[in-house]
Amino acid sequence: MKKLLLTTAIAAVTAFPALAADANSMFRTEAGPQEIHASEFIGMRVYRAEAADAEEYEGVQDGWDDIGEINDIVLSQDGTVEAVLVDIGGFLGIGENQVAVDMNSIRFVADSATQEDVSDFFLVLNAPREVLEEAPAYEMSGAHDQVDAAAEAEANVETSAEETGDAVAEETSEMASEAEAAAEEAGDTVAETAETAEAETTAAMQPRAPIERDGYVTAEETELTAEKLTGAAAYDANDEWIGEVSELLLTDDGKVKAAVIDVGGFLGLGEKPVELELSKIDILRADDGSDLRVYVSMTEEELKAMPDYEG
Repeated sequence: MKKLLLTTAIAAVTAFPALAADANSMFRTEAGPQEIHASEFIGMRVYRAEAADAEEYEGVQDGWDDIGEINDIVLSQDGTVEAVLVDIGGFLGIGENQVAVDMNSIRFVADSATQEDVSDFFLVLNAPREVLEEAPAYEMSGAHDQVDAAAEAEANVETSAEETGDAVAEETSEMASEAEAAAEEAGDTVAETAETAEAETTAAMQPRAPIERDGYVTAEETELTAEKLTGAAAYDANDEWIGEVSELLLTDDGKVKAAVIDVGGFLGLGEKPVELELSKIDILRADDGSDLRVYVSMTEEELKAMPDYEG
């Protein structure tokens, strides 16, 4: 039996605080064997079945309805795929009707007709036809509650501080004690060195402050689709254009692992693809919704010094 390990994953991003990281933990040079590219997932067919409970089937089964293809992906800000957008109007004979299907309702079913290809699978939705006939249409919302978003972000920062506060306090106390003993033995020079080390340690453990720009706000979950993120312009902390997002890389736990950013180049020539964890970037939307930008807290030179991504 062909064991299917692929899971429901795609999508995107985040402006959550992250601890400082070096280049080795921030970039990857190739995709893992169980990862799915969002560009491959979009366009896949979704089938309806009354009861498809087996882990694999030999080809599309009699009684399965082809209800449409995935045309976009809805992401949460922790990188989880919340839903896929499918036009099911043709299947129902009522014209175009775009619905958002919860990702937990879709099963990944292996195709036993191609035992040698573990990436060959079907997307199956176990549901009666009547349920799809009553499915509500999905509409992109342009309304944003900035007060709630700010409160949520503040709560996340406070939670992170509470989780790390005890460890920081304990380490700071130990360093202070060591500095005091060293000062008694070697004088003010040693004491100053210990104080500097303590400050550097504390600074390194602080959460990364998200990048903010006038006229822009943090993008909402409903705006973070693979279609919109792919091709988005990327900027460094100095508002210098450094390239654009070319791919989103997926893991097998339902979250986006990283984004591939093509750095530099002109007219597609001389670009350098690098893989950057999504927790290390900020995604901002213009107040009027006309522009979506990706910000990286590194310079173009630092990105070009990273290893090339080889997907």
